[in-house]
Amino acid sequence: MLHAPRALAAGAAALMLAAAAPAAQAVSPVVRLSGAASLTRLRGGAVTPAAFHVVTTFSTDTPGRSLFTIQRAVIEFPDHAGTNGGRFPSCDARRIARNNGDLKRCPKGSQIGSGIVKAQAIQLGVTATGQVAIFNSAHGKDITFNFRTVTPAVIDESIDAPITQLHGGRYGEELTIVVPHTLQEIISGVFVGVQKLDVTLTGTVRSHGTTLSYLKARSCPTTPLHGVFDFKDWTSGQTATATVDSRVRCTVR
Repeated sequence: MLHAPRALAAGAAALMLAAAAPAAQAVSPVVRLSGAASLTRLRGGAVTPAAFHVVTTFSTDTPGRSLFTIQRAVIEFPDHAGTNGGRFPSCDARRIARNNGDLKRCPKGSQIGSGIVKAQAIQLGVTATGQVAIFNSAHGKDITFNFRTVTPAVIDESIDAPITQLHGGRYGEELTIVVPHTLQEIISGVFVGVQKLDVTLTGTVRSHGTTLSYLKARSCPTTPLHGVFDFKDWTSGQTATATVDSRVRCTVR
């Protein structure tokens, strides 16, 4: 048994060591968002959208630490340009599933974009690149994303993401993507850390003899893209939110 003076000295030493020990470093997700718009000048001087390219990359602020698993993303788009989704055919997640994933059976003109997703199966340390197909759905009220990979697991899953018209303020449309658990945990105990999502909207449709772009923009955007991303580290249980803004590069040809 320690005597009182020794006990006090030992306690003081323990407190000093605890104070000197470095605190466990908190890890935070880092999101980078970039957008590029391409507009075409028509005969007579009018301008119409040709493509809208968005690249989102994910990392952490601590080198060597595992990626977080994304659970939800909300993207707010510049200005109040709107879309022509109500004039496009629709193909939603239920229809794709009913067609056993055969995207060619979606109505002609319903696909409005495509891209790639690069992600890591965190517990396996395996990184893979998958294909993304994007469809107009719910008569312009939703955008449907279809994700496909073959390694480290076969994935063919679609998500309906509502797109909401905003009134007032800096932004025109808000897209909300809720990631189902089946895309967060692809194999039992194996979670996904997305590294990069690179997509382009290019959809057009013929309506009453006129070619319409999915997007309505008639000028370069004046406000930035705004994104809010919710994450979870399934190993530690830590949750986190990252917010990012990015000006849109724009060209008119």
